Amino acid sequence: MAWDEWELLKADALARRETGMRLNSVAPEGPASGAQDLKTDDQGSKAAAEALVDLHRQTGQVGAYAEESTGTAVREFSGWQTSDGLKDAHTEWALQVKNLQNLLDKDRSSLVKANKHFQYVDHEVRGNAAAVRITPKSDI
Repeated sequence: MAWDEWELLKADALARRETGMRLNSVAPEGPASGAQDLKTDDQGSKAAAEALVDLHRQTGQVGAYAEESTGTAVREFSGWQTSDGLKDAHTEWALQVKNLQNLLDKDRSSLVKANKHFQYVDHEVRGNAAAVRITPKSDI
């Protein structure tokens, strides 16, 4: 690719960019500005956390089934190099199952923590708003 062609491609890509990062202003008003309020879905978060627990359980079941099947195959191929290969593959499989379960646990924990964090922020904002004292105009 020639240098001139590269420069034309870069200029074209830059011209097609529709949005940019603005750190010094608020989004413009209008239909494309997005929602102004942050909303969370408690039921959706709970359902997602329950789904992650279910995936964790199913992953453990599949891992146990693979362990049983592999153990049988290793015994059948005893004395062959295939047996050693199956042992190595199973060791890696068990490690991957454990890693996946750990990842699912972390994701579930993050969902629960995020939900609690939003609740704490809501309570804090509500408390701060309730603490604001409004003085009547006559007292000013």
